[in-house]
Amino acid sequence: MKWLYSIQQKSKTALLLLAIVVTIMGSNFLEKKYFTDINESVSSIYNDRLIPAAELFHANDIMYRKRLALEKYLINPASQDFRLIKKQLAAHNSQIDSIILAYESTYLVDEESTSLNHFKASVRQYNKLETEYLTNKESLAADTYEKEMGPLFLAIHKDLVQLSSIQTSVGKELMNGSQHISSGAYMISNLQTAIVVVIMLVVYGLLLTSRTLIPKKFQKFHLN
Repeated sequence: MKWLYSIQQKSKTALLLLAIVVTIMGSNFLEKKYFTDINESVSSIYNDRLIPAAELFHANDIMYRKRLALEKYLINPASQDFRLIKKQLAAHNSQIDSIILAYESTYLVDEESTSLNHFKASVRQYNKLETEYLTNKESLAADTYEKEMGPLFLAIHKDLVQLSSIQTSVGKELMNGSQHISSGAYMISNLQTAIVVVIMLVVYGLLLTSRTLIPKKFQKFHLN
């Protein structure tokens, strides 16, 4: 009956090894997924958060340059080169448009989309008034300029601050997500280590079992 017992033991061992193989394959799949998620998260932090945040700072700087350039021109138009100031403002506007297009190509949360749309609307209105003051410098008073352009400039600055705040908030969420994914990958690594230990124990058990199933006379012959 030892042969029947041997078959039963081998069947159990085979099922155990099959379960171990399936577990290893599953853990490898999860581990690859974790690493893919980590790469995507890191890429998103860089492409969708760090770069746009730097561009927002650049956009704010450009808006200040635009305002200073126009105000300098309006103080004494006769001493300024109209074509030059017009060219400078057009270049600044082109830079702002490029920043907006690049920003729109990134992943945006709902709150971010709302703030960006408000920023775009404010910039369009600001540029329209800017053109009017540039081409009608004699008919538009300085106090009117401040009343119209001042609130718009502050609104644009507020939108940029809001977008920067959202960048920071979403960036923290991505970092927390990456840490969670890393913890999952660490658990998978520990599971694989445990599986290796189990395999070693199973192999050791098989060696002991196979030795006990060998007839004693063959064991003695082997010892001789």
